Amino acid sequence: MPRKKKETLKRRKDGRYKCKYHDHQFYGDTPEEAFAARDAYKAQEQAGFSSKVKVSEYALPWLERTYPEVANSTYKGLAIHLQHLIDEIGDRFMSEIVPSDIKQIYSTQYKGRSNTYILAAKQLYCNLFDSALADKVTQFNPARDKSAKPHKGKKTKERILTQQQRKWIETLCTDHRVYPAVMAMLYAGIRPQEMKAIDIDRDVDFVNDIITIRETAHIDPENWQKYVYTDEGKTEWSNRYVPLFPPLKKALKGKHGYLITSAHGERVTTRTWKTAWASYVFNMETAINGIQKRWYGKTIEQMAKKEAGTLPAWIDFDIVPYTLRHAFCQMCRDTGVELNTCRRWMGHADSKMIIKVYDSVSEDRSDQERKKVESRLFGVQNGVQSKNEEAESLEK
Repeated sequence: MPRKKKETLKRRKDGRYKCKYHDHQFYGDTPEEAFAARDAYKAQEQAGFSSKVKVSEYALPWLERTYPEVANSTYKGLAIHLQHLIDEIGDRFMSEIVPSDIKQIYSTQYKGRSNTYILAAKQLYCNLFDSALADKVTQFNPARDKSAKPHKGKKTKERILTQQQRKWIETLCTDHRVYPAVMAMLYAGIRPQEMKAIDIDRDVDFVNDIITIRETAHIDPENWQKYVYTDEGKTEWSNRYVPLFPPLKKALKGKHGYLITSAHGERVTTRTWKTAWASYVFNMETAINGIQKRWYGKTIEQMAKKEAGTLPAWIDFDIVPYTLRHAFCQMCRDTGVELNTCRRWMGHADSKMIIKVYDSVSEDRSDQERKKVESRLFGVQNGVQSKNEEAESLEK
């Protein structure tokens, strides 16, 4: 039997050695290292590893089977992240993707985005390649490598409603058609998508002071301008009961039908809701500043103040709907509502989201807690002083 010919490799100009196997190249500082890398790949292949699966072929089917029960809006958001991945590396094999490829996706597709949005993408990419690793279509997870760590995004603006803003909301533009919806989000913590599904006659119990949240609006996957209404909420606790607090009860008293409608009394579409909110913001800013923005600083009186340097800066009503939900949680926590009750009112599955996102510490709560500590320290100090005085009297 002829002796098997010994494999040899030529040294490259960069000082390394390269060997081939099918369409793959393996490198090493010595011939033995290159052969070892090739043999390890062969072992993986014999164990069932498949290197011929493209990213575009694997990603979207993976999303469908991994997140079959999420809301349409959530699924759409996840699909956008995967589309960014496919746009960059979709025509390449899963086994070829390296950490620098993932890093490049963050650099090109996520430039200028918020840190929260970028971290959501990172978690999804890590999960995708974890599954690919388990399915033996790749040998490691490039998204979890330290060198693939994404850049820091923009810090999300903390959603804290000031006492002045709360007062404006309660007293200004109370005849605007968005006002009942605004008060529902502010004093019941209702999500914007839940708010659009509330029927005052059906869901608001003015006798027992309870609001029943039973439906959620989702963007219609076949027509993004419309909503579809289902009992499938964001979490298993989405369908719930929330107390009808006095400010909200007063705002809803005497009103009927849906909490928010179009100008013609129909259920809102995505466009009519966007238009209605923009109208509310415009009217609020006009009421706060006493004049429309385009005329601010252009009246005779204001021009004189402007020349004298006494014209106040224009005040923006930079509130978004979710700020109102945050403000409800903050109000509950400031007044001592325990965490689990707050979680149930907010419709969360656990309290982690309350602590991490919603429970912003207001100045009022900070002052209250400081006074508690000062009171405690003052009491301890008085107690020590009394004991010292008692001891001194006994010695005398």
